[in-house]
Amino acid sequence: MKKLMIIIAVLTIASFSATAQIGSLKNAKDKVSSSADKVGIGKNKKDKEENDNQTSSVGSNVETVNESNNSSTASNTVATSTALDNGKAYFYTSFKPNGFKNEVSIGDELFVRMNLGKTMIEFADENGFASSFSAYGFVTVYIDGTKQFVAGPYTFASNISKTWSYIDIPLNVNPDFAERLAADQSQLETNQDIWVFQHLYQEKNVPKLYTTAANGKMSGGSHELKVEFGLGESSSTEPKITICSGTVKIKVDAAGAEALAMNGPKHLRPLKDEEKGNFVFSSQTYTPGTSELNFKLQLPNAPKYYNEKWCKATTCDYDHGSMLFYVSIDNIPVAAWGADLWDDDYEVKKEFNMILFPKSDAGYNTIDAGFNNSILFKDANPVAYALLDMLYGGKIGVGDHTLRIKAYSQECIPYDVTYEFINSYFEQWPSIAENTINFKVTQEGVNQLINSSSATKLSHATGDWVSVDNTLKNSNTGGPELEIIDVATQTEWKVVTNSWGEILYRECKADVLYKCEYGYRIQKRIAVKEDYMGGGTYGKPYFNERIEFSFGPSLLNTMHLPVPFAKVK
Repeated sequence: MKKLMIIIAVLTIASFSATAQIGSLKNAKDKVSSSADKVGIGKNKKDKEENDNQTSSVGSNVETVNESNNSSTASNTVATSTALDNGKAYFYTSFKPNGFKNEVSIGDELFVRMNLGKTMIEFADENGFASSFSAYGFVTVYIDGTKQFVAGPYTFASNISKTWSYIDIPLNVNPDFAERLAADQSQLETNQDIWVFQHLYQEKNVPKLYTTAANGKMSGGSHELKVEFGLGESSSTEPKITICSGTVKIKVDAAGAEALAMNGPKHLRPLKDEEKGNFVFSSQTYTPGTSELNFKLQLPNAPKYYNEKWCKATTCDYDHGSMLFYVSIDNIPVAAWGADLWDDDYEVKKEFNMILFPKSDAGYNTIDAGFNNSILFKDANPVAYALLDMLYGGKIGVGDHTLRIKAYSQECIPYDVTYEFINSYFEQWPSIAENTINFKVTQEGVNQLINSSSATKLSHATGDWVSVDNTLKNSNTGGPELEIIDVATQTEWKVVTNSWGEILYRECKADVLYKCEYGYRIQKRIAVKEDYMGGGTYGKPYFNERIEFSFGPSLLNTMHLPVPFAKVK
């Protein structure tokens, strides 16, 4: 174990975080040489002869990488050889190479030995790279000829880059990898093995990138996987030269795909059929304006079960948690939100109800509207307001559309993923439940929605407030994308002073009717300010708060309402 930890210490590869994982190998045997010269693979003839003379006890047993009893029986195994071609990569399916493969299953553990032939520093020097003390390596992966990712640069200090002439890189590794090494330390061949740990346990590691790409790009049949190892400089984002590459055929079947998903990031792990829930709609064909659309979410397990399945932290055994939802129309995002659930709602409850869309918007300017009452969201119903906005603004036209709803877990989303309000973002997460219906829009239905709308014209104050309203109405601070149609101030002025009692300004609130790219809306209680000019006078009123005309439909609520223009003009 002492020698193993010494080897770990000399590795100065960037972003190294494997120490905690390697620490579980408490009884590692002193198998690992302090030098990569233990293995003669990839050395030129002169170096190989010198190595043979210095380490005769190791001899040809190490140079013969493949075990003959495996290579002679497997039809998809490369023939045993005492020397590997320089610049060529060789694939194998166990951590300790026992037969290089031409063809593997997508679910197999998969490693690749990059036989460089020369050291990284020799290649760097030949190509005039800036540093002669460190080398910067890149791993590039292609599936069926299309580049999937480039990982790197990885920094190799001179004691590594001036010595190593081959590298083993993990691609697909079972979750019990560390436990298996702890049980059988004979798999630790050389200090090259520590390179494997680096890729397994850093945040954006090669196995994670590979399994993610393979899961998304390989479906059925056979595919070609190509892996390249290249060098660049510290400022490089892509390799400047490729010094080793190889290909292997990947066979895909259902069992292999499931095994791959279990080896990869947690969000790649789909639910089994018996774990999946279902949305049961009140109607499989729905016409807005004619009735109410609601659903029951029926789950075989409580929400906590799903968060624990994909849990990213040490534990998710809490009395509360979130379940996430996404609704789209024709794959165009409508709304996405999280339901914060507590106690029995989180740990026990398996059936939930929600009004997805009302018959009319009656009462939608208050939180008391019937469709704003559900434990599946906080305050206002995000789907109802979004669909009303899209229907009133003509963003959903007359005709047949597909409405889709999906429930998924926050825990299946990796920490390093950036949220995007686009369909492809939501598609990538495994669903707890999902369903679609025909969302049939008719002109008669839209007219019925408009006629029954509770939207009204703004109510104006009299006296001096008329001038304030008119000034604000003509200010149009939002630019050409925003047209202010009407403004109505709603409260008395509130005077604000400093700690000495000196007047600074006064403010009030106003409701604003505006037009934007989505249609017509009313934003309520926007702050209005007048700066104090002295002598008991104030400057012109102006909005002291942004009119959120750029808000998409999913961000509307009881304070930011979509309205049909016919009811408010």
